[in-house]
Amino acid sequence: MAAFVKWSQEIRWKAGLHLLIGWEGNGLREPMALVEEMAPAGLVFFSRNYPPGGAAELTDQLGKLQRRSLAVSGRPLLLALDNEGGLVKRLPPPHIQLPGAPTLAARGVGLIRAMASDSAAELKTLGFNLNLAPVLDLALPGGFMETRSFGEDPDAVADLAMAFVNGFNDHGIHCCGKHFPGLGAAQADPHKILPTVDLDAEAMGPHLAPFAKAIDRGLKFVMTSHCAYPGLGLTKISTFSPKLCDILRERLGFKGLCLSDDLEMGAVANNCRLGEAAVSAVTAGHDLVLVCRKRDYIEETHRALSLATIDGHLKDGRFSESQRRLESFFERLKNAL
Repeated sequence: MAAFVKWSQEIRWKAGLHLLIGWEGNGLREPMALVEEMAPAGLVFFSRNYPPGGAAELTDQLGKLQRRSLAVSGRPLLLALDNEGGLVKRLPPPHIQLPGAPTLAARGVGLIRAMASDSAAELKTLGFNLNLAPVLDLALPGGFMETRSFGEDPDAVADLAMAFVNGFNDHGIHCCGKHFPGLGAAQADPHKILPTVDLDAEAMGPHLAPFAKAIDRGLKFVMTSHCAYPGLGLTKISTFSPKLCDILRERLGFKGLCLSDDLEMGAVANNCRLGEAAVSAVTAGHDLVLVCRKRDYIEETHRALSLATIDGHLKDGRFSESQRRLESFFERLKNAL
């Protein structure tokens, strides 16, 4: 972390406010160092981070990280994980194991809310406050998201997803709908390469619909996709286009926090430097950018955001609005502790 000593505390924390970051091991030292040096908006937990002492040790770790963040910067932490169910879950048994979206869909909104509520109660006890789920992408045949989606019908997807969200909200766990503006028609996986969705604007309408309906019903977090959508005028990586965030905020009326997907995914990391990617994503209108594993990448993105703050690159109205949204959110989060 010595590379960051030259940055003032104010600059380091201002840059950190836009970072949601992961770490490699299952101990406390690395995430604690990240909190103390960068004051990130939050930390993302993965299966690799599960400590040998199980739930008791995890609860202790998350509590210490939360208290340290408050002591260092006065801000609470977003403590996040992907708890979609099915193939995408981060906690091992005997923790509650939610089934995947197709199985949940067959059980209907009542059971989905009840099951989500049970899972949320457990996550709350452990110390988490953000679930990077549910998926709002449509389940189109042959699409790589098919096994993680609630179905093909936009209205049904919105209803089922919001039952899931409401179950988590029952216990104060925020949820993040993903992957805007929809990966249902993508054939390639952005974890590996940049996909292209070759649908015109009209054909993209059903893919936007679940997001629009969820936003109307109070969804507070949205994650965007690393994908190209020529029909929407997004011919390169959508994450870096202000047009993507304009569709979300101006067309759909979203007033919550907008997250990028993990910048370490192949769709981004194979095509540009991560520091430049982080600045481009924030400049485009993202409030938070995810960098989920490698310390070198985390340091690179923090350095780039710090430099962009110093040189004035991040001083336009879009950035100022993002800062206000984040500061307002974290004040409410702090009051809720």
